[in-house]
Amino acid sequence: MISADAARELAARLARGDQDALAESYERYSGRCRDVAFRVLHDDALAEDAVQEAFASLWRRREGLVVRSAGIAPWLIVVTRNAALTLLRADTRRRLREDREAVDSTSISGEPDPSVIVSSDDAAAQVRAALDGLPPEQRDVIRLAYFERLTLAQIAERSGAPLGTVKRRAQLALARLAKILNGGGL
Repeated sequence: MISADAARELAARLARGDQDALAESYERYSGRCRDVAFRVLHDDALAEDAVQEAFASLWRRREGLVVRSAGIAPWLIVVTRNAALTLLRADTRRRLREDREAVDSTSISGEPDPSVIVSSDDAAAQVRAALDGLPPEQRDVIRLAYFERLTLAQIAERSGAPLGTVKRRAQLALARLAKILNGGGL
């Protein structure tokens, strides 16, 4: 643990452009930052990228850094977490794009694969049947949330039901749908 005076001095050295202060900060805090990033990303290489981005951000923002008694650690942790979330979103978008490209490239003729059409039609029929098996108030919440893309608060407002009731209906409906679609039946 670094004292408040040492934390202020480290921040002051950073603000003056002291690269040794950056190296000292990295040595002192990179392990904790890496742990935070890994918990978000579950990937060592991406976690290290998030840590590097956090320390690059520290260096870029060093002149405006305000240090409280806890030092720069809380700031670094938040910046690392945000960098990790940004990387996670980018990685997710990249994977979705690759999946779409893979699906597009599997069909040489440009026509959809008939087995994909049949399996998606079967899945859609199963979902429709499962939805029809729900009590009307639960079915309405799911349809409004998923097909009209309303938030639960908007559904509560539209239906006149309390938000807690709408949340509970959604929770019950999703649990019931999962049970039905996973072969548990009604």
